[in-house]
Amino acid sequence: MISLSPISLRLWILVLVLATAPGPWSISAEAQEPRTGLERSDFQRHTSHDEMVAYLHEVQAASHDMALAVFGHTHQGRKLMKATFSRPTVSSPAEAHLSGKPIVVLAANVHGYNYTLRESLLLMIRELGTRGSKLNRLLDDVIVIVVPSKNPDGLEAGTRFNAVGADLNRDYMALEHPATAAYVGRVVNHWEPHIYVDGHDGGAVQYGGAYPYSLLFQAAGTAGADPRLTELADREIFPRIQRDYEAAGFEAFYWARGDADRWYGGGASPRMGRNYGGLAGKVSILFELAEWHEKPVAVETGVLAYTSVLEYARDRGDVLVRTVSEARARTVELGDGAEGRVPVAQTLEPDDFRVTYRIADPDRPDELITVTDAEIVKRPVGTRFRDRPFAYLLPPQATEAVAMLRRHGIVVERLAEPVELSVQTYSLADIRYEDTDNQHRAAVRVQVGEVRDREVGFGWGTWVIRTGQPLGRVVTHLLEAETTDGVVYWNRLSHLLPKAALQDHLDDPEAHPAPTIPIYKLMSPAPLPSISPG
Repeated sequence: MISLSPISLRLWILVLVLATAPGPWSISAEAQEPRTGLERSDFQRHTSHDEMVAYLHEVQAASHDMALAVFGHTHQGRKLMKATFSRPTVSSPAEAHLSGKPIVVLAANVHGYNYTLRESLLLMIRELGTRGSKLNRLLDDVIVIVVPSKNPDGLEAGTRFNAVGADLNRDYMALEHPATAAYVGRVVNHWEPHIYVDGHDGGAVQYGGAYPYSLLFQAAGTAGADPRLTELADREIFPRIQRDYEAAGFEAFYWARGDADRWYGGGASPRMGRNYGGLAGKVSILFELAEWHEKPVAVETGVLAYTSVLEYARDRGDVLVRTVSEARARTVELGDGAEGRVPVAQTLEPDDFRVTYRIADPDRPDELITVTDAEIVKRPVGTRFRDRPFAYLLPPQATEAVAMLRRHGIVVERLAEPVELSVQTYSLADIRYEDTDNQHRAAVRVQVGEVRDREVGFGWGTWVIRTGQPLGRVVTHLLEAETTDGVVYWNRLSHLLPKAALQDHLDDPEAHPAPTIPIYKLMSPAPLPSISPG
């Protein structure tokens, strides 16, 4: 009798499932052309960046349904590649949305050493581009955009970070780095997908290898996002992934870890891609693939995870498109009416459903225990709020802040003539600095004092940022002074903060009233003689 290890047994189960399942599997025993570097090395090394670029061109040359584009370059000049699959061909976001089909972005490799899901996407690109394949047939109902490598500099260096030591998955709000800025500005917020998936792997260090789960997932978890986007993932998408994994002999569950009492989700900061997507009006999903599988199994389980999302979009496209469209319309409506409040601080609390999961027995690590009817702590809850304005106004000198907004695709206007407006302002009570991500050693934390209603005269060239736009929730988070991911925090308004006047106030508050933070809030709709710079 042949004895198989647990991993080898899973590999044989997967091979049998893929050979008999009606799903979009077409990885045969015979090598296909073109082949990835991983395939050519018999799964001994990952596909290099140059090999990937050559491979993508080979696939595109043989495909009727694939458009290949360079959407940006990294610090070190490497190409950022995007493959768009559609039938009939769409050449612009407008055409894509007019088709009525759900638009799905599949991406990976934001951390350079996350190789496996990148390889999964490269295999899927070949299948998506091959007429007659099961994945290709999905293009009758879904438009698919694939970005297999978001951090090729880090890939080539074999590190988590990019070429200048930054974690690109902490750059989704500041957009300081060319790779992240291009991905957000020219893919995510340009094409406005209904779903985007951010694929990570090699995550045993960060619980992504939380045995017995081959895949961990989570949707947006930031308090400023429309909750229905995460609810759709929790209610429909994730159960489907779990069923597909179970059918293949594997298990999937929520990111990130659990103990004998409860399961804990990931953080709530919008600077991470998963949370940013919800704030920007998309169903955004994090995948963390286990690193403890043999490479062929790991790559194919990655294909299974991404394919499950595509099949969901095909089968429930009407629900997906309607839910996302309603969330985006509500964002615009809130801004146009200056309705509601903006969370500027948040925490994570238990969700409104309970879960059952398996973890290693703390007393016998080689054995598993089942925890039933437990809390899952991942629901973002605002703890401090500010009123949502109709628009924010910034001084003409706030060019760095405006550049940051525009990298997102946010619409920014300028006053074409002087105007006097009734606005709300914040007094500056204190400033402190903190060490944070990506070598920022003095991120700015301001303490708001009084909320003041004032009449202010604004001159020509004052920047106007309305909140009644599809990225209105991103606008409010970036322009509220107290958030930990806005223009103030990321030092894009520091040169305009009245630091000397603040010190005078702190030294003698009786003689010197607290100065004003130079962000002005127009709290009700009003005519604005503005123009949009080209």
